Amino acid sequence: ETVTEASTPLSEVIATTGTTTSSSSSTSTTTTTTTTTTTAAAEPASEVPDYLKHCFYAEEQLCEPPGGNDEATDAALTPPAEAEPNANSCQCKEHPSKPNSWYCCNISQVSMISSCSNISKWTNLHVRNMTVKDVDLSNPIFRSLQSLAVTDGNITRLVNAFPRLSALKCLNISNNNISEIHSRAVKDVPHLEFFGMSNNNLSLVPHRNQNKNITLDISGNRRMLCTPLNEIIHNESINFLNPGHSYCQYNATRTWFQSTDKVSVEQLENRKRCVTNCPVIPSHGNCKCTLENIMIIQDNQSKPQCHVDCSNLGLVELPQRLPDNTFVLNITNNRITSLGDYFHTNPTYHNINRLVADNNQIVSMNEFEGTKFIESFQRIYMRNNSLNKIPEYFLNNALMDSGLGRRIYLAGNKLQCDCNSAKKLLNWLKERSSDIPDYMDIRCRNIPQSVIELQEAKLCQSPPDWTDYIYYLIAAEVFLLLALIAKVSYDYWVFKTAGYLPWPASKMPKLPCDWLCES
Repeated sequence: ETVTEASTPLSEVIATTGTTTSSSSSTSTTTTTTTTTTTAAAEPASEVPDYLKHCFYAEEQLCEPPGGNDEATDAALTPPAEAEPNANSCQCKEHPSKPNSWYCCNISQVSMISSCSNISKWTNLHVRNMTVKDVDLSNPIFRSLQSLAVTDGNITRLVNAFPRLSALKCLNISNNNISEIHSRAVKDVPHLEFFGMSNNNLSLVPHRNQNKNITLDISGNRRMLCTPLNEIIHNESINFLNPGHSYCQYNATRTWFQSTDKVSVEQLENRKRCVTNCPVIPSHGNCKCTLENIMIIQDNQSKPQCHVDCSNLGLVELPQRLPDNTFVLNITNNRITSLGDYFHTNPTYHNINRLVADNNQIVSMNEFEGTKFIESFQRIYMRNNSLNKIPEYFLNNALMDSGLGRRIYLAGNKLQCDCNSAKKLLNWLKERSSDIPDYMDIRCRNIPQSVIELQEAKLCQSPPDWTDYIYYLIAAEVFLLLALIAKVSYDYWVFKTAGYLPWPASKMPKLPCDWLCES
């Protein structure tokens, strides 16, 4: 299987920036052959990255056999029986436009290169389609080179190492099916700037000179192991090409990879950044940061999980900045009283899905309102704090059915219990008891009992007031009014039937109007 994912872009970058081939090399003595103008010569050259400025890459067309449009002419010009290339004869040619730069095609034995003259004066060499089992890097033919490319061939191993203090600056061995490189192959190459080993069968990257920043391309090596690669990333300054599409196998590192898929170099670099960007709190100490695991989610979008542990530092506020992709923040055993606005305004807090804040002095959870954290969290640990109430917003939104398996731990907090607590908080705890494992240990500060034991009938009673007797007063007035009506009606009936007034009326003194009535 031949893969050209990484080598093709490299060849295009270098080939299009080279000097235009002289026109004399394309002139044919045959009158039937026409000269073709190369479009690449007319186009402006693109800028070459710094790490490729010392790389030589011969155009692929230089290794193609010459051909013509007239089959009869080709047949006439072709010898009847062309012999196989002599293994002891030079099969390399100097590049038509780049001085001291040579290219070799279809090499089956190293002697096809070593038999060339003036090898010591070669500066750049590109070997295409080399079919050799082992290539000895200590061979004198590589001693004076600054750029060596051995590509698009079939090689099993690279044995031995380049000579000490080699002048090599660019090495490209892509697309060769190489399965093994000597561990010290490039260890004593002090000026190496680019090492391309893409699309092979390598599992390890050989040791390099650590005093030099090197650009490395390992894409397309499906057997690459993560453990040694991770050590390289942590201990050396290396710039990886295509880190998001360069993968390694995690078989030896299952303790911090939780996935059934490959792991990208970009993820390993994020693991390094998790450690190097760990918070340092002046006059308190340093937090500890680890990348506990890496999740592979849909479409190969990696989500590294950085765990930040700032516990037991005596902090009075949250760290000013966290590493990117911080998913877990542990601030246990500090003296923090408020969460501040970090979850609102600080981008490094936006990915947190697990907050461990036990044994602090936090008095409120209002800071969670309207944050991304309240929408995506999985765990909240706020045991043994100074919470006096749980806001209604939190009750309504914290445990919505999100499918995240959320859990909230609040034991050891003493809340201010009132009628509202007995109505809303109590019902919330009963309905969500499976999501609040320690709900039995949430207590009241003003009543010697736990919240789950509250009784609404007792807490929701109001103090006595005269308005409580208003209905009795109204009933008494109605009763007296009915009695008065009944008495007047009875006196009227007696007056009509017996002709005398009731006793109170007969004893009343006469008024002036009474004489007028009698007259």
